[in-house]
Amino acid sequence: MPFIVLPKSGLKTVRAEALAVVVTAEMVPRNCHLTAPDLLTKIKAIPCSDQFIAFASPDSTYAATRRLFDAAKKKILIGIYDFTATYMKELVVNAMNRGVKVSLMLDVDNQDEEKLMKDLAKLGAQTVNAPSCANKQPIHYFASSHEKVIVIDDQWCIVQSGNYSNNSIPFNEKDGGDPAHFITGNRDMGIAIKSAALSKFYTKVLRADMKLEMNIEAAQALVVQPQLPELFEAVPELLPKQLFPSKTFTPRKPIEVKPILSPDNYMDDIPKLLAAAKTSILIENQYIRSSQPLIAKLLEAIRTAKANNPKLDVRIILGKLFSQSDVPKEKANVANMKKLYKLSLGTNIRYIDTKRFVHCHNKTIIIDGKTVLVSSQNWSDSAVSKNREAGVLMTYPDIAAYYTKIFESDWSTASKTIPIPDKNVAAPETLLTGRFVKVVPADYEEV
Repeated sequence: MPFIVLPKSGLKTVRAEALAVVVTAEMVPRNCHLTAPDLLTKIKAIPCSDQFIAFASPDSTYAATRRLFDAAKKKILIGIYDFTATYMKELVVNAMNRGVKVSLMLDVDNQDEEKLMKDLAKLGAQTVNAPSCANKQPIHYFASSHEKVIVIDDQWCIVQSGNYSNNSIPFNEKDGGDPAHFITGNRDMGIAIKSAALSKFYTKVLRADMKLEMNIEAAQALVVQPQLPELFEAVPELLPKQLFPSKTFTPRKPIEVKPILSPDNYMDDIPKLLAAAKTSILIENQYIRSSQPLIAKLLEAIRTAKANNPKLDVRIILGKLFSQSDVPKEKANVANMKKLYKLSLGTNIRYIDTKRFVHCHNKTIIIDGKTVLVSSQNWSDSAVSKNREAGVLMTYPDIAAYYTKIFESDWSTASKTIPIPDKNVAAPETLLTGRFVKVVPADYEEV
């Protein structure tokens, strides 16, 4: 994937020609031998009757997260794939300075994250490398530990699609963003649910995964991974069409919230959910690998729903392409979806407007305007069967309406054709003006 590389010496001392080097960033290989973890069976829905806070990036994720972190009194437990935003580290340190105990499980795949883990450990945090292929220990349980789950004070459970990267949780301090000082980023979605029972469930999941790593012999030392190059691209020119503050919901009756995990129950529950759709299926996802067998089952479920309901509204927003070499593959992918599943470019499939967003990193599904899945699963076979992924599924029309408004706004400006990336994502002169954003490889890596 070609990007502009910013040399470590910085912009002021580097000639423009030196900035025009194009490289391919290599992430940690994710095809290691896996030891099968114990799967959770018979995962039940959990009645939740207290507050729900829905939010989205780039508009409101940071502001909503900061409120919850700043209110933490006893402990914060984090399981996340990427943690590279320095201001999120500051939120964690601030909480620790108040006496909050912090535990972090991170899929460490670069030196910045390695340093973060060591820094937090020195301050007293419990830090554990996730039991994934990124870990250099001899036993691996997941290709990627790609979940994004945070539990605060055993009361609040946050589940989201976005990482703690600059683009997935942009530093917009005003909830909903200040148009005059807006920081662009990815489209991501998340939800915070105040529920001791849901918090207990996800605490058990995260602690069990941490224990997998901690039980491995010689697991005391964290492993230094190669430093990836710093990658940059031009800032999107426009604001999102509409900015969305977070919104708090208090249900009139308990809402059944079902945890959706990979590799445990995603492929048991989500195909049935899709096949049962009556009026609409709205999806935002980073990509759909339609030729992969398990993803074909998800698409087959959509085809079943369409066959049973000829007027079914199926619309999908996908992320950007990062390399010109991706274009032929995506053309074949789109042709496959049209031929086998009657999903047409423009009518059913569009691509996020990169004049307004860095990327679509979202993984949200909205069914019939009332049921919502907020999760970390991309539509690849690895994501639904080999990774540790996490989500929540609920039927709550008010929250579905909140996310639907965001989807409709994104759909209205999304590209009806396959976007062709520039040869150089950001020209040297763009870098020299400062109008660029840092791209974290975890935001585009296929997992």
